[in-house]
Amino acid sequence: MRSPPGAQSSTPKLLLAVGLFLATFATTTTFGAGFYLSTRTDVVTDLVPAIEWVFLGQLAQFLALTNYIFRTVWSDGQLLEIGLAFSLPTLAILLSHELGHYVACRRNNLPSSYPYFIPAPLLIGTFGAFIRIRAPIRTRRELLEVGAAGPIAGFVVLLPILLYGIAQSEPVSIVEVDWDLPGGLLLLRPGTSLLMSVATLVFHGSLPANSVLNLHPFALAAWVGTFVTALNLIPVGQLDGGHIFYSAFGRRYAWLSWVFLGLLAVLGFLWPGWWVWCLVLMIIGPRHPPVLAGRQPLDRQRRAVALISLLILVLTFMPVPLELLPILP
Repeated sequence: MRSPPGAQSSTPKLLLAVGLFLATFATTTTFGAGFYLSTRTDVVTDLVPAIEWVFLGQLAQFLALTNYIFRTVWSDGQLLEIGLAFSLPTLAILLSHELGHYVACRRNNLPSSYPYFIPAPLLIGTFGAFIRIRAPIRTRRELLEVGAAGPIAGFVVLLPILLYGIAQSEPVSIVEVDWDLPGGLLLLRPGTSLLMSVATLVFHGSLPANSVLNLHPFALAAWVGTFVTALNLIPVGQLDGGHIFYSAFGRRYAWLSWVFLGLLAVLGFLWPGWWVWCLVLMIIGPRHPPVLAGRQPLDRQRRAVALISLLILVLTFMPVPLELLPILP
């Protein structure tokens, strides 16, 4: 029996997608364990790779440390359990995001690739995932559906993960010290979005100024999901937020993208990572290419989808996504 047209050519691409997913599962499980331990106030760990070694040209040391982390995590049942408790919900959120885009493309007869994950031997173990759309988007309605489907699908999955994770997290007191104080420890502290703040208030009440949450692995996975969702919803260029805002405002969107770039530049004084993100967006290009039928207006239902996407951005955005705090052991 002959295979259907295109089946043979799509098989290697499917195998590539599956292979990248499995590789990302391995890296998020491995480095997620170290990332989780580095956010705890009650644990000291050497399982976080020194990223700066790569830039100093000390690649051999970096590879040796990476190998050490893999061997340590996968030979220790407790560490492996922690890694899985982080990687499985993280991948569920990221996969649901990309499948949202994928299904929206199929609904609108737009050819697209499978979701491709990007494994990374750093921090959380991945640089995220993406799909490629292999045809021009015809209308603003299609653009909105494809752009909004990913963040909304990811948000639906991350919400129960976040609520469970925050409920299982533990408030603890810390003592911050000066950076130059000998004997201090560095605490990697994930930032807080409006959504996480509300969940914390519901489950733990108002925390004192000198308190933080020792996050459950599910809460840390939800933190990754909120960060990725907010990044994608920034209304600049061809990010998901750019698609959504362009579909809602048409050519008037151009000046809005520069406004948001300016806001990110200002936020860079709180977290320098926003300056890096501004540079990336400038290289990619803040402008959005026109769709084929750009004058077609959005109906009421799609305008509601655009508003929901904006609400998700407000709920998930973190002015300071990650910071290092020197604390007393």
